[in-house]
Amino acid sequence: MDETIKKQFDELKAEKPDVLLLFRVGDFYETYEDDAVTASDVLGITLTKHGGMRMCGFPHHALDTYLPKLVRAGHRVAIYDQLKGITADEPASSQTFNSKRNMEKKAEIINIPIGAIQPSPRNPRKTFDEADLKELADNIKQQGLLQPITVRPTLDGCYEIVCGERRYRAWCLLVKDGGQVSVEIPSIVREMTDEQAFDAMITENLQRKDVDPMEEAFAFAQLVGMGKTIEEIALRFGKSKRFIADRIRLDKLIPELKEGVTDGGVNIGAAMLLCKLDEEKQREFLDDWEPDPDDPITKDDVENFTDKLFMNIARAPWKEDFEGSCGCACEKCQFNNANAGCLFYEMKVTKEQASCTNRDKFDAKRLDWLKHMIDENADVLVKKDGKLETGNTIVCTLSTYATECSEFDELLKYCDEQGYRHVPVHTMFNRWSTYREDDERLQEKLANNEVYRTLVIEKNWNGASVYVRYYEVSTGGGEQDADEKKAMQLVNEHRDNIRKSKGNLSKEFRKAVQEFDTHEIAWKGFTDAEWEIFLTALINSSPYTIRETIMGKERDEAAFVKAHNTADDRDRIMREWLKGKLSDSGVEYYPTLQDCQSALIDEWGIDATEVRAKAAEKLAKKQSKIEAELTALGYDTEGKKLAF
Repeated sequence: MDETIKKQFDELKAEKPDVLLLFRVGDFYETYEDDAVTASDVLGITLTKHGGMRMCGFPHHALDTYLPKLVRAGHRVAIYDQLKGITADEPASSQTFNSKRNMEKKAEIINIPIGAIQPSPRNPRKTFDEADLKELADNIKQQGLLQPITVRPTLDGCYEIVCGERRYRAWCLLVKDGGQVSVEIPSIVREMTDEQAFDAMITENLQRKDVDPMEEAFAFAQLVGMGKTIEEIALRFGKSKRFIADRIRLDKLIPELKEGVTDGGVNIGAAMLLCKLDEEKQREFLDDWEPDPDDPITKDDVENFTDKLFMNIARAPWKEDFEGSCGCACEKCQFNNANAGCLFYEMKVTKEQASCTNRDKFDAKRLDWLKHMIDENADVLVKKDGKLETGNTIVCTLSTYATECSEFDELLKYCDEQGYRHVPVHTMFNRWSTYREDDERLQEKLANNEVYRTLVIEKNWNGASVYVRYYEVSTGGGEQDADEKKAMQLVNEHRDNIRKSKGNLSKEFRKAVQEFDTHEIAWKGFTDAEWEIFLTALINSSPYTIRETIMGKERDEAAFVKAHNTADDRDRIMREWLKGKLSDSGVEYYPTLQDCQSALIDEWGIDATEVRAKAAEKLAKKQSKIEAELTALGYDTEGKKLAF
């Protein structure tokens, strides 16, 4: 903010503290500090910081749009024209507007037939929600048009909308619905150049909170075409230069993808990747993509396409040292463009940017890796004549898309050659578990035969994928699978009966334990069996992080404790439990545990002198301030009146 303007603003604000000041600075009206916050809230325009001060602004020709809104919101407004060359000693000319009558002197409002008005093709706003238009039309019907539209004359004797196309459309709805309003709409006529008109449209539309990304892209691209720099646009709209540049790139999307961004069929992350492709590649993506109405295009979808398109090595599914049929790892391969010599450092390809330059070898290596993933499960895969059995894994096929996929066909052929049985997933299974494979909850389900391990070969729009998934065995399906599915369900029922029986017995035992008087065995020392029971219960009731610290990857608490029930083991387990318990963030809410935490610090000899000193100093400062204020009010820290 210019120091001269700042000084003038402060002086005028001191004279008129209850007036909202608008400063004319060049082609803009600006307002600062608390006034800027008020204007931003009322007008819905962006609040920014410049030189440490809060500010917001709009082009001078948008005054007719924004000034009435401020006045209707109950604010008295003063306008100060900052002329070039004015000095601080010269008198400031200001004009205060506090009524609609004063505003109308600024620009005459006339009624123009709607047939003589046309929307501007350069308006950044391209989408109008029909339900919102109907609601606005109802409001106009009840209250009238509170804010006239702004138009400019055209060469053919008609008028082009500069600001207020949404109001114009709502008015037309009312006319169409039976003449509920006049065919003439109140309008402010202004002489404007193309550049001024477009500037006003941008101001009205891009300051909205619900602005569409493609509308921003169109507007920013138009501004650049008119000679504005990215830096100027970023400063004006309170955005980063990166944001402006990204939005401008979006304008390079083909029409179908632009429409997808607007209606939600294309995620913004996906759009940012697609706009980097030329038109041919964007259309190739659309041709390959088979959209699901309820499943928008995501960033992952586009990355899968670009990975396949550009053969990016860093994002390839195989491990770095995998050789496959190439006979060498990508890092050492001659077809890795990162290995090509380059005289200029700035042009050298990084490891993250590296791509393969041989399509046939890249595709072959990908297929080799997928086969390798099948081979890694060879020892547990169900054979062709095999049946579902606890502890085994069956190959399942899943077709996300019905298109042809040679990679998918090759993998099924490979399974046949290796003698592995494969079945469509829906004939055998229902839902799949979302737990990770190393999650103890999944391991418990697996142990209880609630889920079955499968190796899925999925056909998708970008090729084939191979991954492990845990499914529930279904009750329906083909007759040829009925016996084995029935067997798995009976195994599950058999184990479930055991769990239920133990649960019912536990209900009876709970009462017996509850009523037992431990004084009857007070003469006995803590037995080894009691230690096992105590430590098992202690670990079982602990959070997962503490159990993992104590037991590592072991899952069975009882078996672990039985194997670690010496005096040294007990000490280690209980110390690890104390460590986990007293290092948990929840300790901050329990004073008793805080005391235990402090005592443990001392017992373990941890040097906390500096930490305690800083905490005591910080507390003393806070308390001293409060005590001084209490004394001034005549109270002590217990809330009792002091005797003076």
